[in-house]
Amino acid sequence: MARRGISAYALSRGARLSYPSAYRLSRPEGNFGRLNAETLDRLCTFFRVQPGELIKWSPNGGRFRQAKPDRRRAG
Repeated sequence: MARRGISAYALSRGARLSYPSAYRLSRPEGNFGRLNAETLDRLCTFFRVQPGELIKWSPNGGRFRQAKPDRRRAG
């Protein structure tokens, strides 16, 4: 989001998410709890990416982390 200059507010409007949800997803530490399929679909549609480009599973107590951006890919 930072690389593309997208604020939490812009994410909430563009992906049709509540502002609190968009804010939680945009935090710099990148940790968040539950993510349902509809939210993931909205994020993928908004960013025009596949789910694996947004999230990465890591065994840290059932919490997800945002995927690190692929620097080889222009965004």
